[in-house]
Amino acid sequence: MRMSRGRRIALHAVAVVYVLVLTLPLAIVLLNSLRTEGEIIRSPLALPRPATSANFSEIFRDSTFGVNLKNSFIVAGITVCLTIAVTAPAGYAMSRFRFRGKSLFSTWLLATQAFPGIVMVLGLFTIFSTYGLINTRIGLVVMHTSFSLPFSIWLLKGYFDRIPSALEEAAMIDGCNRARALLRVILPLAVPGLLAVGTFSFLLSWNEFFFALIVTRDEMLFTLPVFLSRFLGMGGIVRWGPLSAAALLATLPALILFMIGQRYLVSGLTGGAVK
Repeated sequence: MRMSRGRRIALHAVAVVYVLVLTLPLAIVLLNSLRTEGEIIRSPLALPRPATSANFSEIFRDSTFGVNLKNSFIVAGITVCLTIAVTAPAGYAMSRFRFRGKSLFSTWLLATQAFPGIVMVLGLFTIFSTYGLINTRIGLVVMHTSFSLPFSIWLLKGYFDRIPSALEEAAMIDGCNRARALLRVILPLAVPGLLAVGTFSFLLSWNEFFFALIVTRDEMLFTLPVFLSRFLGMGGIVRWGPLSAAALLATLPALILFMIGQRYLVSGLTGGAVK
């Protein structure tokens, strides 16, 4: 059934308004990052006249932003690698093998997504304290990886379900064992699903704030969300210009990654959702 012209125009108008509402905060951050503190206070929504890069210079010169940026990249990068390394064989095993408790385990993977993270704070803090993971990058990596595993395993399990098992059976007939068939045949076909898992785990680690705030104590180990929440100028006064510049730079990596990988993310999510 074709949509009427009036309905199409209304739908497009709603879409344009929705996009403008979503991009307005980012546009304000961009404009304020290029303006002086006095201009921002006088007129928060005005254009920069003239534009200045002093805010960007200040956050690198007078704060730990560079170190915290490196921390975020290290933690998110290792989280992505560990998540893919664990979930690829786990998702494959869930898809191909039958074992006792498989249905219960699948249900548990989805059930973990229903609980708010705050209910795990005390337990996680106790465990991390026992094993000396408080205030360490390793603790952040372990925490973020554990958060991304359940959904990623479930997603890849559904994606592997769509790949015919006859492919690895043919490879094993030709001399491959199951591990080589997985590496040489199945994983190359599952690249969109793996990219979806990598994108999901990177965004989760990059943007995670609450547990990173609890685990880290030293400002030299903060990730960017924690750094931004505690960013203050001299005398405890919020410096909106440098804060806007830091927020913009913190947003760009995740935004660029999503723009590059959105096609794989959508195809991976839909592929893993439908058997």
